[in-house]
Formats: sequence, structure tokens, C-alpha cells
Amino acid sequence: MKRVYKLTPVREYDVAGVESWLEDMARRGLYLKKFRPLFCTFERGEPGEVRYRLEPHRRVLDDELPQSMLELYEQFGWDCVDEVNCSMLIFSTRNPDAPELHTDPELQETQWRKLYKSARNGFVANLLLALVILAFAGYLLLGGGTPVKSLIVTSVFSLALLELWVIAQLMVSIPDLSLLSAAARRLKEGVPLGHRAVYPRRRPWAVPAFLVSLIVLLVMIVGNYILPFTGGGIRPLDEVQNFTPLSLASLEGPGYQPDAYVSVGTDYANFSRQEHYLLCWHQWEVVETGKWSEDGQWTRMEIQWYDLALPFLARSLAQEQLEAATRLEDDIWWTAPTDETRTWNITQYPGQGLDYLAVAREESGRFQIAAAALDGRTAVVRYTGQGNLSDHLEEIAAMVHP
Repeated sequence: MKRVYKLTPVREYDVAGVESWLEDMARRGLYLKKFRPLFCTFERGEPGEVRYRLEPHRRVLDDELPQSMLELYEQFGWDCVDEVNCSMLIFSTRNPDAPELHTDPELQETQWRKLYKSARNGFVANLLLALVILAFAGYLLLGGGTPVKSLIVTSVFSLALLELWVIAQLMVSIPDLSLLSAAARRLKEGVPLGHRAVYPRRRPWAVPAFLVSLIVLLVMIVGNYILPFTGGGIRPLDEVQNFTPLSLASLEGPGYQPDAYVSVGTDYANFSRQEHYLLCWHQWEVVETGKWSEDGQWTRMEIQWYDLALPFLARSLAQEQLEAATRLEDDIWWTAPTDETRTWNITQYPGQGLDYLAVAREESGRFQIAAAALDGRTAVVRYTGQGNLSDHLEEIAAMVHP
């Protein structure tokens, strides 16, 4: 027999609507083989009169179908066709004299009430999940005091997508809860469930909603389980791509002598490293280290470079990272040796053709920071040494030029 696929126009918990739709399909010669919330599979045959009934039966995935129930219903002329979301069984009969599955509304109400409570518990669980995701995303975003960077390099964006998806599932489940509650309430009042109702011919939002959910799932998988494995390895400095980094040798001048800390063939004092994130496909860290100066100052430079998927974040990221670096809290080498409050002189350079360019210099001259942004690219330079970042504005600006 030829199989036919039809989009499901009725919500699965609209019992009378589902039964009416399946019976109308049978009159057109289409007999249900597999029920799905998005689309159903039918087999084509001769048109005929078939009755369909939905029977609540909640089970977990490892449970077997209730054979005693199936055998009992089969004795009365009803065959189990399929089930719906492990919560309802679908029975059908071609025998016009087959008795109804239920004649006692009170007993039937108990079964529908259990299904309603199960759906309600699922709703509450999703609501709690939404609150937990929101709290965790908020902690990641705001806990470190650098929300723009946290948005880019942590799982905040993926969590935000997950939050939207969970909220969408909550909104979708509200009508289902209403349908189940109404069925249980009607049976409690002693009124049998109807088996014939007007149902919609289509659900235009069902396919787009499914595609959006699929995209969200793929984005989360890529962001959380694929991208983290595509970067992170330490590379030599000459393997930096996407931009030309400022050189520590150019800052220090002719007398510059690089330092080295080599282990298993890797120089951990001079290296580059690339990472990939959903909102930043290319993020580079460049580290160069020189010999200690005569006055006991460590000569070192770190560059953090970002190519953002959302260009409007570049300026905010540059300003945020400049401010964060002046707190001297990030790394051991960068931390001030005393708890004294330090004063910074910050100079902005608006005439360099960039969205943002500024240099901060600590009053003693020990610490310097430069931040630049243009068209979705951001570069932040942290430096201790004898040179002056303000003398290398062109090289800093070149790092963010396309």
C-alpha cells in the first residue's frame, strides 16, 4: 500500500478534534499508521467508516505497552493503531457495533486527571528550568563585571537561545493544559467526552516553529560542543592569522631581548592562541615576553583580538576591556604589587579613522593599555615595559583595519 504523509492540523490533546480528523481521513481512504504532533503517516486504501478513540496511558520509554489492556480492547473489536507522545493510545474499529471503550465517566476522569497532572508537572519543571537558565545566564553575564566579553566568550548566548526555546515550549503547553483540564472537569461532572468536533484544517505556525527549534538546537550543539574543540592550541607567533599584531620588539626598541620558557617544544612565554565562539568566529591571544629590565620590571605584552559577529559590540567591548584592565585584577603578571589606589591617565584619539581608540597609562608608567575598535573588530593591548603605546597608534589601528 502507498504511504501518505499529512501535516497534523490538530493539537494532540484536542481529543475530539483528533478523532474527527482521523475518521475524515478514513473516509478519504487514508488510514493512520503513525501519529506525530507535526505530521502523520497514513496508508492508502478503500474509503470506509472507521471510529478512532484516544485512551490516556502514560508510560516511560522503557515500559512495554499494556498487553492486558490491548487484549481486552481487542476482544471488544478495537485495535491499537499507535500512541501519542507516550501519553495516549489510539484505538480504531471498523465494526459499527463495537461498544465504546468507556461508559463510566468517573473511571475515565481518573485516567484523564492523571494525564493532566503529569502535563502540569512537566509545565512546572520547564518553568523551573527557565528560571535556572535565566539565573545562570545572568551570573555568567554580570558576575565578572565584563558583560560584553561574557556575552561573547561564554555560553551566555547559547543559554539565551535555550531560554527562548523553553519559554516557547511553556507557551505551547498552556493550551494543552487547558484542553486536558477541560476534559477532566467535564468527566468529573458526569458528562461523557464528545467524539466529534470542528477542527482546524491546518496549523500554519507548526512547521516554522519546528524549524526554529531545530536551528536553535543546532546552534547550541555547535556553540557548546563543536566550537570549543576547534581552537585553544598554543601556536608560534608567526602563525597568527586575520591580523598583524603589534610587536613587542617595536615597543622596546633596538635593545630588546626576548625571554623564553620552553617545555616540550613549546615556548610558553611567546605564543599565540586562537579560539572560536558563536559571536566571535576568530579570537586571538598573542603573548610576547622580554628579559627583565634593569630596574626589575617585567617586559611583557598581551594582545586580545576579536572579530565579532555583531559589529555594534566592538566599541563597547573595547571600552569595557580598557576599564577592566585598569583594575589590575586579571593575571598575576599584571597585578599591582601593592594595594595602593593607582591613577590612570586615559587619552582618546578620535581622529584615527576608528570607532574607538584610547590609551591608558598608569601614573608610575609601569602599566599601559590600548584599546581599538572598527567595524566589528576589537584589539586590546596590555603592556609593561620601557616603550610608549601612544607612539604606536598606527600599528594598533592597523590591527583592527579590515
